[in-house]
Amino acid sequence: MNVVLVAGTTIAGLVAGGVLDPLGQHLAERSHRDDERKRAEAAKTAEELDAPDSRTVTDPVTEAVPGSDPHHVVVQGRSTIRTLVAAIVTGGLFASAAVHFGADLILAPFCVLFALLVAVSLTDLSYRLVPRRLVYGALVLIVPLLVVTSAADHQWKHLSGAAIAGVVVFGLFFAIWWFMPQGMGFGDVRLAGVIGIVTGYLSLVHAYLAFFGGFVIGMVFGLVMMAVLASGRKTRIPFAPALSVGAVLAVFFGAHLAHSFFGTG
Repeated sequence: MNVVLVAGTTIAGLVAGGVLDPLGQHLAERSHRDDERKRAEAAKTAEELDAPDSRTVTDPVTEAVPGSDPHHVVVQGRSTIRTLVAAIVTGGLFASAAVHFGADLILAPFCVLFALLVAVSLTDLSYRLVPRRLVYGALVLIVPLLVVTSAADHQWKHLSGAAIAGVVVFGLFFAIWWFMPQGMGFGDVRLAGVIGIVTGYLSLVHAYLAFFGGFVIGMVFGLVMMAVLASGRKTRIPFAPALSVGAVLAVFFGAHLAHSFFGTG
C-alpha cells in the first residue's frame, strides 16, 4: 500500500467534502426558492384568470426558508456538523479508492464520483433535490478523465462499456421519471446517468450491481422513511443516497460479487 498516495487522497477528500457540502446546500436552497417562486407565480396567475376583476388576489404561497420542511432528514443550510461528516466520509471514500485502485489514473474519475455522491446525497436528504450544476460539473471532469485513462492503458473497451451503461441507465430512469414524475426527480435521472458511466467503465456487471443494490436499498430506505415520518406513498423519497450506496458497493465489491454470482472476473 502506498502510504503517501492514501494520505494525499484522504486530505484531498477532506477538502472536497468540506467545500462541496456548503456549495451543494447553497445550490439546492437557491433551486428550491426558484421552484417555490415559480409555483407561487403560477398559482397567482391561475387565480387571476378565474377571479372577477373586482376580487383582490392574494398569494398564499410563502417563500421557503432553510429548515422549513418538516420532513427533511438532515438539517438544511449551514451546518458545521453536517459539513464535518461530509468531509470525513469523502476523505474515507478517497482513501478506500486509493487502496483499491492504487497509483493508477483510474483513481481520479472515481474520486470525482465519490465526492459528487456524498454532496448530492446530503442535498437530497435535506432538500429532496439533486443540484444539476454539481452533476454537470462532475460529468465535465469524469468523461475526459476516463478518456485519458483509456488512452493511457489502451483499454478502449472499457470506454465503450461506460457509454453503453450511461445511455441505457439514463434512458431507463428517464422512462421511470416520465411515467411517474411524482416518485422521482429529474436530478435522480441525471445522477443515474453519471453513475452508469463510471461503474460501466469497470464492466456492465458492475453497473448492473450498482443499480440493483441501489433499488434494494432505496426500497428499504423508503419504507423506513414512510414509517418514521408518517408520510404518504405519494411523498418523494430521497433516492440519491440509495443510488450512491449502491454505486460505492459495486465499485469496491463488484468484482467479487460478479465472480461469485456470474462467474466473471
